[in-house]
Amino acid sequence: MSDKPYLTGRAYLFKISKGDDLLAALEDFCTENQIKCGTITGMGSMMTCAYGVFDPRKKVFLKKKCEEYTEVLSLTGNISLKEDRPMVHAHIVLGKPGGAVEGGHLLAGTKVFVSEVFIQELIGSPKTRKLDKSTGLCLWVETKG
Repeated sequence: MSDKPYLTGRAYLFKISKGDDLLAALEDFCTENQIKCGTITGMGSMMTCAYGVFDPRKKVFLKKKCEEYTEVLSLTGNISLKEDRPMVHAHIVLGKPGGAVEGGHLLAGTKVFVSEVFIQELIGSPKTRKLDKSTGLCLWVETKG
């Protein structure tokens, strides 16, 4: 594998509207702004949250749904291409009422109360994802260079 360094491109600092699906909003933003590669960080509060932890034996995400307001303690991820469209791979850590903390892989169905996001575009050959049959995950394809 040969990975060449990336240059930093445009930087975005923006909010996502109340009631929007967090994952869909992030991917739509990337599509609209033609961001093919980059990093994401964010914070905020969610009305509901959907996340998962991957079970490598079954090769599926064990999905969890939180139906209460939570604080986003951490939202971190990256942007790459899947089937020539921007794909956001992000993890979320949630602070629940009473102090419990939960989190995992961000899934569709996470509804925003308030969300502030930073995206740093990376310039260079974008990473591309394809299904890896040995893991059951959509992973970056090895590049040769």
